[in-house]
Amino acid sequence: MNSKPAVPIAHNIERIDCSRAEHICAYNDLQVIRWSDCSMETNLAIDEHLAMRAVDEGKRTLRLWRGGSPTLVLGCADKPESVLDVDECRRRGVDWIKRITGGGTVLQSRGILNYSYTAPDPGGLDIKKTFHAGACFIIEGLARLGIEAHYCGISDVAVGDRKISGNAQARKWRSILLHGTVLVDLDFDLLSAVLRHPAREPDYRRNRDHRSFMTTLRELGVNCCADMIEQAFVSSAHVFADE
Repeated sequence: MNSKPAVPIAHNIERIDCSRAEHICAYNDLQVIRWSDCSMETNLAIDEHLAMRAVDEGKRTLRLWRGGSPTLVLGCADKPESVLDVDECRRRGVDWIKRITGGGTVLQSRGILNYSYTAPDPGGLDIKKTFHAGACFIIEGLARLGIEAHYCGISDVAVGDRKISGNAQARKWRSILLHGTVLVDLDFDLLSAVLRHPAREPDYRRNRDHRSFMTTLRELGVNCCADMIEQAFVSSAHVFADE
């Protein structure tokens, strides 16, 4: 079982193959790319790599990517023994890793669409404003799929009172890293088995279990293909370009 600390992961990877990044489009100076890896460690390292180079190259990038094998990704302050059922993780062969951003623990898998936004940090930028931009990006993408959603809690997006997206950020290397999820499909049985109820929760959760608190695009009747779902969020990327 892997348990990895919240250190700059990119420093521990000898080579990130940038040729695997696929250019999708550009909105002014914002580049929209597709770049996924089967390894969650590499996916987090790519986020860090893009953040590291953002200030040196003056680049703003929106990366879209998908998870691979089920992996628990902990916020930088989370402790595995507090947030996970470690024995159940070992029994089921579910690894975990820490990211450099805050927020709670998430279960990454192939049913999760992820985004990361990296840009030079101009300094003095309101953290709430950055979260708001991420939420607006998600809300517009969902609207293009016929789903009405709203900003909820500190950094969530919800459909009604059920969470469909969570977002987290860090300011490091004089850059902004904002990343988040869209729950396309999710194994709730696995999630409930390996992830404990959080010690702190947003008011709107109201002590509900994972299954009652979250929803997915599939559950909401969005059954279009992965490419069409991705395109909805490519089209909403102008939200970041307008920042």
